[in-house]
Amino acid sequence: MLVAGIVLSKNQMALPIGLERIRITYPVPADPGYLGVMTNWDGQWYRVIAEHGYPTVLPRTGTGSVDMNPWAFFPAFPLAVGAIMWLTGLPFMIVGPVLSTLIGFAAIHLLFRFIDRAVGRWEAIVAVVAVCFYVASPIFSASYTESTALLVVVVCLMLLRARRYGWLVLALLVLALSRNVVIAMAPVIVAHAVVRWRQGDEGPKPVRFRVGMGTLALYAGMLTWLWPSIASIVTQTPNAYTQTMLAWRIKTSLKLYQWWDLLYGYAGILGQVGGIVIVALYAWWMLSQHSWRWGPELWGWAGAYPAYLLIVTNTTPSRVRYAMLAFTMTLIIASFLNLRPWRRYRYWLLGLVVIAGAAQMWWYTANYIVVDTLNEIPMLYP
Repeated sequence: MLVAGIVLSKNQMALPIGLERIRITYPVPADPGYLGVMTNWDGQWYRVIAEHGYPTVLPRTGTGSVDMNPWAFFPAFPLAVGAIMWLTGLPFMIVGPVLSTLIGFAAIHLLFRFIDRAVGRWEAIVAVVAVCFYVASPIFSASYTESTALLVVVVCLMLLRARRYGWLVLALLVLALSRNVVIAMAPVIVAHAVVRWRQGDEGPKPVRFRVGMGTLALYAGMLTWLWPSIASIVTQTPNAYTQTMLAWRIKTSLKLYQWWDLLYGYAGILGQVGGIVIVALYAWWMLSQHSWRWGPELWGWAGAYPAYLLIVTNTTPSRVRYAMLAFTMTLIIASFLNLRPWRRYRYWLLGLVVIAGAAQMWWYTANYIVVDTLNEIPMLYP
């Protein structure tokens, strides 16, 4: 997608400070080049954090409500970028996209190793190809946290499968400071513990093991409030994170009704019925023996994260990139392509996935990442 970014960057308009429909902190000229495009949108906020940190006083609008500010963005990625900038003297426009890309490489490598060992080589190949050619995968090279989140999620699952619980405590902490998805790890830990219990594999001290697993699951759940708590303490403002998110019109509450309304908006009653059918089919798959062989860690994430998307996330265009962490969906593709009617042609069919994915990635870059107009309502943003 480097070529796509270079070519499509020529279509980007100039983005000066003071535009009415988009918040610009750092002006960007027209045709800013690949690196300029890859620091658009939230990349501007991550640059603020990397260069200046987080404010101790929340900015306010003329009406007294909390204005948009860096506390909406989790610190692991931008602070790492800031540290590298300080050590090397390189600008954010280089360090941000390059670091995100390198982290993405590491995440994909570990994803392949994990699925190869847990399920099989074919499944690992399909997972890597499908994730790399997913419609929103260009964001892995942008100054966003998707690469970091994918890497830490895979590391957490690998540590859990390897029973390295002490290191998992640290990895969960890093995940809680990378993206607000750590609560989805709690059901995964429970699934891991239940399988060990059913297999009689709890070790010489089963009671101690159960208490430890329960504590670890509770720890993962409680970490979801770590960053909001830090924001409130530093700014001395109750609900600082919640108020900050409201500046983007994002409520920190359950969102299932939004998906229900979205389906109705797309296709009326038929859309809602279709949504129910899809969820039912996915639940059937998750309860079938096809998915059990993935192991409790992948199986648990395959159930917990899609549920998290439906219950917690907003139905904004960002949902397209949020879905990248649902990489377990690729295992369904692998199972389908491995069925007897398609097995002889599975690599050819996987090639078609690559071609279709590349076309979608080009479209995503052109319509979501590159800013060529401010007239679309609603505006598309990654």
